Formats: sequence, C-alpha cells, structure tokens
Amino acid sequence: MKRICFILGSMGMGGAEKVVSVLANDYAEEGWQVDILLLLSYEIKYRLNPAVKVYDCTGNQSKSRIRRVPNWMYDIKRYAIKKKPDVILSFAARINIITYFSCRKYVNKLFMSERNDPKHDGRGKIVNMLVNYIYPKTEGIIFQTKRVQGYFPKLKNGHVICNPIFIQATASAVTSKRVVTVGRLSAQKNQKMLINAFHMIADKYPDYILEIYGEGELKEELQKQINEYGLEKRIILKGTFINIHERIADATLFILSSDYEGLSNALLEALMMGIPCISTNCAGADEFIESGVNGLLTPVGDAAKMAISIDRMLGDKELRAYCGRNAREKAQSFSKDKVLRLWHELMG
Repeated sequence: MKRICFILGSMGMGGAEKVVSVLANDYAEEGWQVDILLLLSYEIKYRLNPAVKVYDCTGNQSKSRIRRVPNWMYDIKRYAIKKKPDVILSFAARINIITYFSCRKYVNKLFMSERNDPKHDGRGKIVNMLVNYIYPKTEGIIFQTKRVQGYFPKLKNGHVICNPIFIQATASAVTSKRVVTVGRLSAQKNQKMLINAFHMIADKYPDYILEIYGEGELKEELQKQINEYGLEKRIILKGTFINIHERIADATLFILSSDYEGLSNALLEALMMGIPCISTNCAGADEFIESGVNGLLTPVGDAAKMAISIDRMLGDKELRAYCGRNAREKAQSFSKDKVLRLWHELMG
C-alpha cells in the first residue's frame, strides 16, 4: 500500500486545511495510507476519512515557535524513517523549510506548496533565502496562482494547480437582502475596509445588511468599528459555520476584501455557487474574475472604490444575474474532480 503524508500547522478552518482535507480523503478512497502531521495546533475542523491518521506533533505549546523547531524536526524525521512514506507534501514556506531539513534524505518524493502571497505574508530575508535554496531540490513546488509562481522565475519544478473546490449548495433563485463575506478576522482579510465601504452606501440601501463570517484576532476591533458607525443591526459578525454554503446561498452579493491572498477558497466557492462577486485585485482574483463579466474587481485597500462597486452591483439586477451566471460556468475549470486529477498526475 502506498503512503502519503501531509505536513501543515493545523486542520482548523482555513484554506490550506480545507485543501488537505479534500486531498487526504481522496487519497484514502484511492486506497493509499494517508497520514497528517500537525505542528502548530492539534485542531481538526474538517471531516476526515476514518482511515486517515493524524499525528500530534505540536509539542509544548507554551514554548515559542522558534524553540519548538528542534522538536518538530525530530518528530518529522522519526516519522519519515519509521513509516517510509512514498510522498510527503508540506504546506507554507516556514513549514516547508522545516520539513526539508528534517526528512529530505528519508523520503522518495518531497513536494511543497506555497499557500500565500510571498510579497506580503511577512516572511523575511532568511526565509526567502532558504526557500530559494530548497525549492529546486524537491520533486515539485505547487503554486495556487500564476502570479505567485512568477515570484520564482528561475524555478524549473514549479506547477500551478488550483485548489479543489466543491460546494454543498448553489445560489438561490430567490435572494435575501444580504451582502456576505467569509474569512478569518485579520488584517490580511481587511474587513475593516469593507465595513468602511458598506458604511458609505448604507443609507442608499437601507434594507441591506452585511454579514461577516469568520473568527479571528480582530473581532473586538471590528465590532467597535461597527458600533462607532451605529450599524450594529446592519453589520453582523456571524462567526464560523461548517455549512457555510447553505448559509450564504441566498445572499445578493459576496465580497472578498483581502489585501493579499494565496488564493481564496471562499471566493472560488462563491463563484462556483453562482453568487455575484466583488473582489479586491489580490493574487488569484484577477486570474478567476474578468471584471464586468463574472464579477467585479476593485483596487486593494480602497474603500471608496469598493463602495462604488457595491453600489453598482446592488443597483443593477441584470448585472448581478449576468455575473452570477457566468461565474458558475467559468467555475467548472476548478471543479474538485478536475483539480484532483492534476494533483494525482503530479504526485502519483
């Protein structure tokens, strides 16, 4: 029996985590032995096939991450020597570095995936130097977008594979007067800008509310901003839900307000559902949205331009229908089955 191992921080409610859950379940159904090593947090929010084995390599979480690196390296090396996986796939630059120096000598095929925008995710010169050193020495580096692949122009073993997207619901024929967004409550996702933009058009569309789905470190700050605008009944922090597609299916509009992304699963899912979408022009969005055809693109960080786009969509029912219909059709290119086939062709 072939064995594949995924190495990442946690299996919480995030984009990389969702991709791993899809890949792990698919490989398990194909008869592989599937293992997942978690380094940062032993948190599992996605359903996994009972055959998938999850290893807790988090160590003493009271220690700083830098002090936990030796333990992570020991656990990864011990796993690789004992289990002898045919393939290891690690996620995120820093974890990729740790994985490489832990087990490169002990695994047949080592693949790595970049999951964010390297120009904006806060990595320093040392991380950049190390990834540029190790990436050419692996079997392959998987990027989510052409833009991020372009940051590594000398890399010969890079591959662009979109996230495998599947949905549990499609856009409802009858919509409620709701604008929705889904994402971690963090500076990267910039819900603060979205709240500002909605505030600018709130009086023109008094029947509409903005629902923000997600949890994160900025929850209190965002609620304070909402309160200062006096929009407590119009802008609602909803938290996280497993059945998010069912919850947003009748929304009039989906918005991604991020300053940067690797590639937003939430945006791809909304496009596949056929919900009219607006997104900032962050990595990936420009590769999946043709502005005015299957959605609208607005400049990153510009609340005024975002407000104009929201006004344009809410004020034009025909544009919403046109964009939603085209979004669903174009989304077939990143359907789960098509994308999983690409992963299998690359990794085995």
